Amino acid sequence: MASTSKEKKIKKKEKQQEIQSKSLGNFHNLQLLCKADDRQKKTLQKIIKQKPDLAKSLNIYADGVRYYIARQQQRDKLLAGKESPLIDITEEQVQIPVLPSITNRQIVRQYKQDQLNPKNLSESLEKSYKRQNHSNNYTPLANRQRNNIIQSQNPALKINREKELPKLKFNYYIGPGNNGELVKRILQKREQFWSAVPQQFQYKHFIWQQSYFGMDFNKLQGSDIQYTRMMYNFFEFHKNITSKSGLSISLLQYFNNIEKTFDVIPLVFIINFKNSDWMKDVQQFTEFYCINNPLPQTSTKNNLDFDFYVSNLPANKVNYNGIKTYKMQETLTNKTQYLWLLKPADWNRGEGVHVFNTLEEVETLIKSYYYGKGNYECKEFVIQKYIEKPLLLGGRKFDIRCWVLITHEMHYFLFKEAYIRTSGTTFSLENKDRYIHLTNNAVQKNAQNYGQFEDGNQLSLKKFQKQLDEQETKYDFRKDGWPKIKEIVKLTLNSTKLNKRNRKYGMQILGYDFMIDENLKLWLIEVNANPCIEESSNLLKMLIPRMLDDAFILTIDKVFTPEVDFKMQQPKFKVDEYDDQENMWEQLGVCG
Repeated sequence: MASTSKEKKIKKKEKQQEIQSKSLGNFHNLQLLCKADDRQKKTLQKIIKQKPDLAKSLNIYADGVRYYIARQQQRDKLLAGKESPLIDITEEQVQIPVLPSITNRQIVRQYKQDQLNPKNLSESLEKSYKRQNHSNNYTPLANRQRNNIIQSQNPALKINREKELPKLKFNYYIGPGNNGELVKRILQKREQFWSAVPQQFQYKHFIWQQSYFGMDFNKLQGSDIQYTRMMYNFFEFHKNITSKSGLSISLLQYFNNIEKTFDVIPLVFIINFKNSDWMKDVQQFTEFYCINNPLPQTSTKNNLDFDFYVSNLPANKVNYNGIKTYKMQETLTNKTQYLWLLKPADWNRGEGVHVFNTLEEVETLIKSYYYGKGNYECKEFVIQKYIEKPLLLGGRKFDIRCWVLITHEMHYFLFKEAYIRTSGTTFSLENKDRYIHLTNNAVQKNAQNYGQFEDGNQLSLKKFQKQLDEQETKYDFRKDGWPKIKEIVKLTLNSTKLNKRNRKYGMQILGYDFMIDENLKLWLIEVNANPCIEESSNLLKMLIPRMLDDAFILTIDKVFTPEVDFKMQQPKFKVDEYDDQENMWEQLGVCG
């Protein structure tokens, strides 16, 4: 066994020696470059053994160096008068082992002193031609006839230097959903200055989306150069008033008084299961519910039982002092029913909104959303008292949608027109059908009697006033209701700061929803961060394009193209009883 292993080792050594000898023969060019230095030879042998691919590339380089040196030697001989023809170079002719590095400055200096510059080369060629040809028949190169190239074969390029270069355009991206095509159509009026780009395009100046998710507000920085500016259709802290819980918290902190707060919005309890003291919030609601319940108790349940996780997150500092002695206004209660609304805090378009009147119902609903009802999951809720005595229009419930604009200069405006959203079903407290109680277009458009009474279940303010007069309701909305709306808008926008970090070039259009009770008191229901701009009726086909176009005149046109007067641009979106050159946004003030 030992003899066989020794034989194998001997064979391996022989093979290695053969390979080494072959490699040394193959890479003989490399040895020529380092024959003066033993250390270089050793490193070269290691390279040949361990990295044959690198040795091959070095061998090719060395071959080029060898050829270059040989040509240099022939050139020197030619300059010295030894006019020997170019022949194959032998290894003994190689004398300089390193390729010289020549800088640009050295090349220029060498060209001036070079005896083979174009002039000298032409003289040497002249001598060789004289020897090869008979002197009598020889014509000097300088006296020979030149053949001119026909210019028509290569015509000169015609450059119109008077023509101006194309102007740079601003880029905008419109996200999908909520009738983004309408926004594109309005911006196409400005196609001389704007062009649409896809979402993945890096350089965007204006972004319009349904949600603020994915927006980097750090990019909203001031700049003197218009093409480096960027604008979003959201403010960073808009949720301070646009979420159902945020609006209640902002007003409670602003007034620091329950009676004043719940004179603007109906009574609200905020239950956030992400906070550490959610059990206290649940207890406040259940105690108030039981004390103020006008109906005889049909159930023995007087509390809400939740076994949810208790987190360590601190709660929002909201003052609910005096809630036990607070008395609700009479339009919020009824002797026959005791209705409340459960709303997920951050949802919109009527999603997740339920009418309930017992603690069993709300407990079941909260648990289902907490653990994920269908594809939805929610950990924060608003429980709001239902207005049980609303003002009705033809026996049906309605609300008022108004638009508010906040510009990049933090000026806020109210659009001069609004519209009424109606329910298509007769109002009743006995029935909890969502088509009776929710007037959102996203809800009503799925009802069977949608559009039966009004086009898209919507009315203009003029037709709304006409119906009030027909049913003998003594209420002048423009005189009594519209000033109250302005007052509430000012209150909400002064209750918080939407731009705490002073970002530049933000803008946002908000949707304010109001209701009127049977005592003709105006209530703020909620504020929407991204109000619906779907043209679901002939009325909205007239109002919404003009609303957006006039909003862009006050925002993106001022930021990006202040030198252009878009009021004179045609076509203009026409609205009945308003001049085409009039901007329909009425300024109310400046955000605090």
